Amino acid sequence: MSKNLEICRLLDLYGALLTEKQFDIMDFYYNDDLSLGEIADHYEISRQGVHDAIKRGDEALVEYEQKLGLLKAEQQRRDEIAAYKQLALDAFNECNAHRSFRSVAEKIVVLLETFDEQLEEYENPAPEQEEKQD
Repeated sequence: MSKNLEICRLLDLYGALLTEKQFDIMDFYYNDDLSLGEIADHYEISRQGVHDAIKRGDEALVEYEQKLGLLKAEQQRRDEIAAYKQLALDAFNECNAHRSFRSVAEKIVVLLETFDEQLEEYENPAPEQEEKQD
């Protein structure tokens, strides 16, 4: 995972634990892709001040993850779902190869669709979930 993507994910998970100003600065920088200068102009502070706020915010987010492990737990859950999906896909392929197991294969399709939906939720959280994290 790239550093910026990881920080964005951590900001989604732990952003509410930052001060409002620190969150806003980091949100402008990572999510809105504003430059240090643009953010500095907005807050009427120096670029160095923005840089320091982002650095402190990065460190705080990493520390929260080290202590709470929400991102790691989310990744583990995603990996588990993907593994179950693969098992269901293997079972589907075996059942589908035998005419007498077609009804079982149809039920496995429902499982596969459920796993796809769950994995999709991790990739694209519903708007109400995003609002809860803010």
